[in-house]
Amino acid sequence: MTDARDSTADGFSPFAISVLRAADRRLRFCDRGDAMTRYAACRAAMCALTQVDTFYIGHYIGPTTLSIPYCVDHKQFLSADVQQFGPNGLSEYIRSTGDIYRYAQDDGRRARMGWNLNDQPVLDVLVVPLRHPETGAVTGMMAIEGSQTNVFDDEAALAMQWLGKALEWEMAQDRSFADDLGLYELYPELDSTQPRDQAEMLRTLTAELERMRLALHAIELPETTELAEQRQSLDEARSVGERLHLRLADALQTVGVEQTTPRDTTAGLTTRELEIAMLIAVDGLSNRQLASRLFISEKTVKVHVGNVLRKLGISQRSAIPYVLGELHPPAHLKEP
Repeated sequence: MTDARDSTADGFSPFAISVLRAADRRLRFCDRGDAMTRYAACRAAMCALTQVDTFYIGHYIGPTTLSIPYCVDHKQFLSADVQQFGPNGLSEYIRSTGDIYRYAQDDGRRARMGWNLNDQPVLDVLVVPLRHPETGAVTGMMAIEGSQTNVFDDEAALAMQWLGKALEWEMAQDRSFADDLGLYELYPELDSTQPRDQAEMLRTLTAELERMRLALHAIELPETTELAEQRQSLDEARSVGERLHLRLADALQTVGVEQTTPRDTTAGLTTRELEIAMLIAVDGLSNRQLASRLFISEKTVKVHVGNVLRKLGISQRSAIPYVLGELHPPAHLKEP
């Protein structure tokens, strides 16, 4: 498999290069299977490069069916949708030809035959095919629409083609990894993209929200009258992010308290052994540090640690956090 980034793209301006490099980093370092963040990275790049009113991603799921998992229209996120398309429209053109589509090709005739998101006029359209990196088969499309004429220039077209290749490359890597040796068919419990419990789901959501908050705070708008409305919207978005982050943090703390009761895997540990196990799991304390913290000899600590390993059925202390999971020891633990 050849990395889409191996090909060079001539003609990019310095600004476009910086935008696409930032998108490249986001695409590379997204969590495995996180398609929505990758879609958002492509949209953010195109919005930085040109005036985008509508952005959407479509995937073909049959000869006449297009699944649209991601669509943002005039800054409004729309629900995922499935559309049927005919033989003469834009979706069929992309699927059958594998060519890029630009509004000027037919004065927007094919674009007007597609789905209408609102009553606002669409005066410029740019659509690039998404291809499987190995087979070259057309698997979907990436599209942008604008309410002004001749907005999407050659650089925007070239940039979106590159983004489409980079997106498909990363998604193909996800599929290849997951399919390797039937990895998650054999051990579905090891698939880190699937939350195991409520606490893990909350942690995932909290992490994603934190990333969004940091991105919002990184945006700086000039103090001009023309951008007053945009600055107000940005401030509101930041405030909403702060409130949601606090609510998720409170919910996570509540779930953590509910899960402090030792599970069956710790039932055989004494209170002191459980305390030592948690200090190792949470704080990563060495035997010397444990002895200092608990005011016992290092020799006694070694005995307790040996008992913990034996009772948990493991041979190394580095495995203790994984066995105990997310347990947190009660503050009132005392020597039995």
